[in-house]
Amino acid sequence: MTVTEFLHKHVAFLAGITEAQAKTLATKAEQKRYKKGQTILFKGVSVEGLHVIAVGKVSVHAKPDKAKEWMKVAELGPGDVFGEMSIVEFAMAGATIKCEVDETLLFVIPQDLFTDLMEQDAAFKQRVVALIESRRPKVVEKKPATPAAPTPAPAVPPTEQKPPA
Repeated sequence: MTVTEFLHKHVAFLAGITEAQAKTLATKAEQKRYKKGQTILFKGVSVEGLHVIAVGKVSVHAKPDKAKEWMKVAELGPGDVFGEMSIVEFAMAGATIKCEVDETLLFVIPQDLFTDLMEQDAAFKQRVVALIESRRPKVVEKKPATPAAPTPAPAVPPTEQKPPA
């Protein structure tokens, strides 16, 4: 199978692009191989393009807050992508990506080609936005605490009142 066929037919994220668009992406994509345990992308670094997993598996690691350890939050395999959020939002990588199996192959589509495709294809841009939203950490809304009922005053026996003298 060619890179064009893979991008056009096996990457759900790219569904709907034309064969010509897939061919352009394929000819410009850089192929990169990784070994198990190798870090592909460190949190906080710039992302050079859209990463498409062709063969193998990667894991996504994030640190939910400064007090906690790094956690594996997702695994991605053939046909999955990463790096889109950093490109669209002009941000650094929000997570660390590690290779999970030897001979993992990625196609890295240059950033400018990815953004050009978004500008030319409204449906593609909608899929990009939807993917980004689905990957954002879910914020659990805290309901305000229900105020406790006031504590009733202790029952005090009525005092005997003496008539004024």
